[in-house]
Amino acid sequence: MAPLKNFVNSLTTYMALSPDMVARQRVNQWLRSRRCLTCDEWFLYHWTPPAVPRPLPKPLIDFTFHHLHAYSGLDIGCVQPKDHLVNDLEFPAVCWFDWSLTLCEDFYTAFGLDISEDFDETQFFTVADLIGFLQQQLAQPETASD
Repeated sequence: MAPLKNFVNSLTTYMALSPDMVARQRVNQWLRSRRCLTCDEWFLYHWTPPAVPRPLPKPLIDFTFHHLHAYSGLDIGCVQPKDHLVNDLEFPAVCWFDWSLTLCEDFYTAFGLDISEDFDETQFFTVADLIGFLQQQLAQPETASD
């Protein structure tokens, strides 16, 4: 009886921690009402002047574009900077439960910066907030080691 109980518990936990595919489909359907941009177009349209005062680093936008899609399954080319991560994109529902940890690991791999101590996904309301935080991390001078 214990193996069956463990199997049921594992299945229940897996379902609770995995993406909500119905929510993902609903959000993607909403996003598809917009023009879907390529990564380069997304960068030029949303992350360079006049949309922002100064252009953001292209490698950061490439990273964000590809990784947010991998975590969420959403059509990131249709996402706009003003979109709310929770209210509009339903990130807690459409992503795996550990997307923020994975983002920190991937950011370290891509840029050599550990952001895990400062990263709190509950502090980012919009996509622009999230990308702004990541850009600030890249812009911070590294502390000199003695």
